[in-house]
Amino acid sequence: MGETMVIKKRKKFAEEPNFTEKKSYRPENVKETGLAFVGHEISDDGNAMNQFLHYDQLYTIRHGWNSRFFKGLLDGKIWGTRCPKCGDTWVPVRSHCWNLDCNLQKTEWVEMPLKAKVHTWTIAGWSGRSSLRRLPIVLVYGVVEGSKVAIANELHGIDPWDAEFGMSLKIVFKPEEERVGAVTDFHFEPDDGWKPSPINEEKERIRELVEPVYEWVKTFR
Repeated sequence: MGETMVIKKRKKFAEEPNFTEKKSYRPENVKETGLAFVGHEISDDGNAMNQFLHYDQLYTIRHGWNSRFFKGLLDGKIWGTRCPKCGDTWVPVRSHCWNLDCNLQKTEWVEMPLKAKVHTWTIAGWSGRSSLRRLPIVLVYGVVEGSKVAIANELHGIDPWDAEFGMSLKIVFKPEEERVGAVTDFHFEPDDGWKPSPINEEKERIRELVEPVYEWVKTFR
């Protein structure tokens, strides 16, 4: 008797999202944009989001379960995830709790306040071509109020030498029409009422390092 081949069907873990909301940011008649987000699509239930990134060719970024965080940026909101077992909360988000006692408990979504504190920071005196005119750039890891971890972004509205560990921050979004669902949709600024500490030896050292960058950037204009 001949052998019988049994073919097992692969289990389908999830239905394909139905993307109904689509937006393109690509300028008309422009084929080469360099590195840029050129569009996104959102499913009809709002739970899935794909982004389209152009960098010599077109890439699709599928956010999957994390889509709510990026969709929230379009709405001017910061979403985090919280473990219902231990209560720890994270921005950037985690789909499951990392605490050993929680045994990879699935997290739940929670809207976060638009407040943060500086965990650490640095000053960029060099960058790619697209950001050269904006130098020097203050980059911080900011801990959003209530989060256990920090998220990186730019700090605006401050002299670089006045940045401080632990300083209070507010999260400021771009105008709605300029948002693309990326972390560049927002930045940090000193919180209302915050004042830098007096100039000291370390601040003076940083200022001496930074001032030539300002002069160099002026030559681009």
